[in-house]
Amino acid sequence: MNHDVFKDLVPSYIEHLTSEETNRQMEVHMEQCKNCREYLHEMQEEWLSENVHEQAKEDKNIDYLKKVRSKNRKKILTIVTSLLSLFLILILGYYLLFIRMWIADANDVQTTIQNQGNTVTLSFKSKQDNRHLLIRKEQLNRDFTDWMVIYEKREDLSTPENLKDEINITYTFLDENTLLLDNGKEKKLTNDDKISIQYKDSTKELLVKDLYNPENKRQ
Repeated sequence: MNHDVFKDLVPSYIEHLTSEETNRQMEVHMEQCKNCREYLHEMQEEWLSENVHEQAKEDKNIDYLKKVRSKNRKKILTIVTSLLSLFLILILGYYLLFIRMWIADANDVQTTIQNQGNTVTLSFKSKQDNRHLLIRKEQLNRDFTDWMVIYEKREDLSTPENLKDEINITYTFLDENTLLLDNGKEKKLTNDDKISIQYKDSTKELLVKDLYNPENKRQ
């Protein structure tokens, strides 16, 4: 193996890319050639220096990225924590100022059924002073209001001016077995057509037919 071929193979030799046969020939050549041995040694030191420098550069970049990611995570965590805290404060403030209501006790609600011709009005009023009622209505059968939850709210500075002392639900009958719906259609009533009124401790049911021509009564 001549000197030029040896020097051309040195980079691959240092990176362990040469074959075993090539390695053997190069080692035989180095035993006989001092200049090639020194050349290999210099190349190894230069290669090692470059690799150490590259590794240090990579480590520095990795450390920088880690620091940036850590700072970003801290910023994101701080922002998320602040937003959650603000959200909780707003929710709590809204609840304390505007909601503060609960499902009413049946004993605290006066229910009145009034008949005027074919129109029946189902009314709810709190028996407690400085209390207002709110109602959540549903049409489970998609025809008329047949399920409702009665809520009670204490009167305070947050009480809306339009909050009434009494809640009225109106039903219009054509006859004792026929209900006139809001869309103008008629519904033939059966014994399965009921109105459910949910209170805190109980649920009362009224047969829709029984609302027709009832005697005025209070519960």
